[in-house]
Formats: sequence, C-alpha cells, structure tokens
Amino acid sequence: MQILTLDWETYYAQDYSLSNMTTEAYVRDARFEEILIGVKDGDAPAYWLLPERFAHFAANEVDWSGTAVICHHSHFDMLIANHYHGIKPALHIDTLSMARVLDGPKAGNLLHDLCIRHLDGRKGDYVTYAKGKHLADFSVAELHDYGRYCCNDCDRTYDLALKFMDQLPMSELKLIDLTVRMFTEPVFVGNVEKLRGAVAIERQNKIALLKGIGLLCPACNGSGQQSDLIAGTVPCKKCDGMGIDKKPINSNNQFAALLRGLGEEPEMKQSPTVKDANGNPEMIYAFAKTDSYMQSLVNDADGEVRALAETRVAIKSNIIETRATKFAECATRGPMPVYLSHAGAHTLRPSGGDGMNWLNMSKHNAKRPEMMVLRQSIQAPPGYKILAPDSGQGEARIVAWLANQYDLVEAFAQGRDIYSEAASDIYNRPIDRRNVKEDYIPGQVGKIEILSFGFGSGWYTASLGFLKGVLGAPPIQFTVEDIEAMQIDPNRFLNDPKKVAILQTMPSQLGFNDLAVHCIVVHDMVYKYRHKYSLITGYGLPKGQQGFWDVMESVINAMMRGEEMTFGAHGIMRTEKDAILLPNGTKLLYKGVERDGNGDATYWDGRKRTKIYGSLACENVVQALHRAVVAEQMLEIADVGIKIALWPYDEVVAVVPEDAADVALEFMIQTMKKAPSWAVGLPLTAEGKIGNTYAEC
Repeated sequence: MQILTLDWETYYAQDYSLSNMTTEAYVRDARFEEILIGVKDGDAPAYWLLPERFAHFAANEVDWSGTAVICHHSHFDMLIANHYHGIKPALHIDTLSMARVLDGPKAGNLLHDLCIRHLDGRKGDYVTYAKGKHLADFSVAELHDYGRYCCNDCDRTYDLALKFMDQLPMSELKLIDLTVRMFTEPVFVGNVEKLRGAVAIERQNKIALLKGIGLLCPACNGSGQQSDLIAGTVPCKKCDGMGIDKKPINSNNQFAALLRGLGEEPEMKQSPTVKDANGNPEMIYAFAKTDSYMQSLVNDADGEVRALAETRVAIKSNIIETRATKFAECATRGPMPVYLSHAGAHTLRPSGGDGMNWLNMSKHNAKRPEMMVLRQSIQAPPGYKILAPDSGQGEARIVAWLANQYDLVEAFAQGRDIYSEAASDIYNRPIDRRNVKEDYIPGQVGKIEILSFGFGSGWYTASLGFLKGVLGAPPIQFTVEDIEAMQIDPNRFLNDPKKVAILQTMPSQLGFNDLAVHCIVVHDMVYKYRHKYSLITGYGLPKGQQGFWDVMESVINAMMRGEEMTFGAHGIMRTEKDAILLPNGTKLLYKGVERDGNGDATYWDGRKRTKIYGSLACENVVQALHRAVVAEQMLEIADVGIKIALWPYDEVVAVVPEDAADVALEFMIQTMKKAPSWAVGLPLTAEGKIGNTYAEC
C-alpha cells in the first residue's frame, strides 16, 4: 500500500480561523482558500505543491483506493481533501488520535508538543506570519519559506506515525480510520427548520422565565417595543425586542444583590484560578451550577429564591440555543460531518469536539424534553435509513463478569429482567416493570441500583441522584411508607453521628425529616447491594478474600511499584508501571500514580493530579473494556460494508440503503451480542430499531 503524508496550509484571518469557528464551518466557508499542500511519498523527502498542481496530482497521479494517508489532525486535512478533491483513501492514519491513545487526552497533543516529547526535530512557526495573507499576497521567496515549513510538518508527522504505529494494534488504527470517516465522509442530513424552531422555543422559554421573576427591560418596560417619530413603533434597541433584562441574572454581583433582596446571603468560595495580590486564592461567589450552594438554592424551600436560582441556571445554560444553532448552520452547508475526538476520555472512549457534541443528545430528559429535538433533526438522506442498535447493560454485565459475581452473570445470561428482580428485592414484593404500570418507578429504582452501585456510588451521591432524576428516571423521593414496605431499620443510619452531620449540610428543598427519611432508604439500598454482590464490593466476605474493588486497590499498588499483576476474569488484564494493559492491546494510563501519607492515591492526568481508588478504578476498567467490546463489534460491522456514521459509547449508528435496512439491522444486533475472543463467558445483548431520524431509532 502506498503511504502519503499530507498537510494543508490555508488562508486564515482574525475573523476567520479555527480558533473561532468549527472545523466544518471553516473548511466549507466561502472564504476558504488553499495556499499550498505538503506531500511526502513514503519516506522520501517532502515537497510542496500549489493548489492547481495538487488538484491535478490528486485527480490523476494517485490511486487513492490503495493509498494510506498520514496527517496530524486528519479531521481537518482530510475534510478538505474529500470536500474539494473527492479524496477517499484506503486508510486514514491520524497522529493526533494516536497520541491521545498513547499519551492521554490531556497531555498536550499538538504537533509542536509531540515533536518535543517524542522527536528530536522541532515544528516551525512560519504559519504565524501567514495570517491574513491570500495566495496572491505571497512573494516567491515567502512561498518557498512557507513550503519549507509545511514540508517539515510532513516529515515530523511521518516520523511520529512510524513511531506510534509500532505501539498500537491494527484494530486501533482501523478504529481511528473509522472515526475520521464519520467526519470526512458525512451522510446525515439536518432538518434546518426544526433546529431553528428549537432555538426560537428556547429563547421564548428564557424570556418567560425572566418575565416571571420581574426582570423586564427598563427601556420598554417589558413590551419589547419603542416609539419612533418616523416609523411609529419599532423593536426596542436595548433588548432586541425581547422585553427582558438579562444583566441582573447574568452578572454575579447583581445576582448576589437579588438574593440579598430576598433575605439570602450568598456563599463565597475560593477561585480555582484567580489569586489576590498576596498570592492567595481570590474569593468569588459560589454561583456555578455544580457548586453545592447553587444546588441548594435550586432546591430551596423559599419559592422566590428557588425561582431565581432556576432562572439563573437556565439563562446561563445555552446548550439548546448554541448546539441547535450550530447544527442548523452546519446542515445548511450540506451533509453533517460527525466530529468525535478519538480516545478523548481517560478510559479511551471518544468524546465530543469541535464545538458540536454529537455524544450528548439525551434520549430521556424529563426536565428538558426539547433536548430530543437534536435527535429528531438528524435524518437519513433520501433512499436511506438510520440504524442504531444499542449494547444493553454493557457495563453492569462486565463488572459482574470481571468480579466473578456468578449469580448476576447467570441472570444476565438467562435474559432475566434484572431491574425488576433488583426492585423486587428492594421493595419486598414482586415487581414487573415491563407489564405493570404501578411498577414503573420501582423498576427504575432497580435499574439505578444495578447500573450505578457497582462503581461505588454511596448513599450521599445516590440520594441526590434519585432526587434529581438519573438514567432516564424521573425525580424519586422515598417516604416513610417506603421504609415500612422495605422493612428498614432507620437506626443503622440515625445512630451514626457522622452521617447525620453530613445530612444536615445536604443541598435540598426537602425539610430535614423528609430528607432524612429519603437518605435512610437509599443508605439501606446501598448497604444491601454491597452485601448481596460482595464479590464486586468486597463487603461481608470471609477474611482474606477480596472483592473486585479490593483487587483494584491492589492494582493501584502494583502500578506504583511497576510490578506485573494479572487480574480480571481469566486474567485478561495486567499491570505495568503506571498503566493497565487491556486485552485489545491498548493501555489505561495512570502516569505518576502514588499514595500520600494518608494512603490516598492520585495520578497525573496531563494537567493535574487526579484521585483514584478501588471502586473508581473498577469503573475506569469497565468503561475501557466496554469501549473495547463495542469497538471490536463496530469494526466487524464496518468490514461488511455498512456505513458507520456515529459512535455514542454503547450505540453503533449506521446509515444504509432502505432496501437493506432489515438485513443490516439483524446483522448488527447479532454481531453486538457476540463477546470478543478474550471475553469468554461474558453475556452480551443488544437491540435496535430502524428510522428516518436518529430519534426514531
């Protein structure tokens, strides 16, 4: 196979660059202009071509079906290659994606960083002198300087690719190729009208919220209109005709004043970034939506305080407006490229990127049903269908299998309704969540237990989660009736002064007694789960026997010492210094892992030291293994010619011709039910649907 390394240098300016635009918007903008293209054929010295010469080269001198193309950030270069030159190579080799796998997503993976970290050579900086210059603006000497800079980038990228390919399995390279093609060979069609409608609805919702708490525009008193001597009535210039005043809710100082007006003194916190003149952290208001104080305001018993806080959170959140607007703009330019950052998460799962997060389009959100509009707006092209089979309960199955929790593994293998069974144990009565309407909420409780308690979720986090609504469930509050039905002894909780003290600081709109009842129930659920599934948690095991959380503590110690320790079902994983080697040939990194004087472990994630402990390491390993399972299945699906368009963790989303949809879906489901060769005894399942839109799947 021929190997070419390619690198595009393109026009950019202050108001037109990748720093203020998405990659897709930049490449498909009317201002886009190629300046020159660097080309490296195999290990021969790189050379550069002007756009017209490259166009001839691409069309007449390369068999792209037999050529692998190396780039650093293939999403950018190869979207240009396909969009403007119709180039679809046999294989994409992306050094940026490879670096995320090998060094971690937060390590700093620009070409400049990688040259310093992995090569003796350096990346130049001539591109900084090209800002605002069109091809016609360069002198011959300047073009040659720019060309030499571009050729150096090609040489360095090729050197990195050779070094990285030796450290990665072929399956990972194929997975990178598949991820790049989701972006460079797009197929989804966007419903522009629906997306713009969602933006309009979101704006109206915000207007209603602000008017509801009396924040009217002072210039028009909320009418949105102003008088004009010539035109008569015109939209208010101060508020753009919206009739509201956002400033008091957006400004920290003015929001604090609004709270004080309601008798609520705002809490302060240390700034994580800003320091005062003495070098100490500056004190700022605790108004971030993740701050416990802000969460307590959202749940405050005072209706006015609660409404003010809810409005602040809603106004500051632009997820619908921002994403729907970007999706709509993208759809006006053609098929919608799907940007996934390969191995963008520590556990090697993909992450969203390029300002358009394709992974966070919740199927179920009772509080924000308008989120579904994003899925509804993603459509198959005419004559095609979207297929989206889903790997069912993948992580819960893997943790049970890894821990040799045979009773749970057997239940999964038999296809039993695990959530109903868990709920039956919790409520001390038969639960049938699928067929009995009254059993829906208990069934959701069982689902949350099975899917989250295996990763160390404690009573505090779980209690808040139930009240907020998680995993597709509505908010759930447990009552005295639940204590009686579940036959719970509340003294196990109430006789622990530490737990009661924590309870008194919890952010909630519930009164203390109601909150205590709720937490007593959740505490009992967590206690019973940990003792029932002791091979996962280690609770209640005979002395000398370890649960999987305990095993993972030993794994942390082995990584610290650089010892080889095999672990997991059939010994499928092993440790080395600062890493866990996974069965697919990739590694889960814990660089510089160490314990402090209290025995607490941390590692360097590329930006800061991050905590790690047994149950969290368990979750990391399970997510990494589930990613490996679904990735292997996805590659098998792609190998038969099915077009993979999106990979949201446990889903594999494909676009296929309408007349092949039924057969393709059945093949995908059966493939996703098969465990990899390294996962003997792991019971898997999958289900999926066919639709014209992503929502219908």
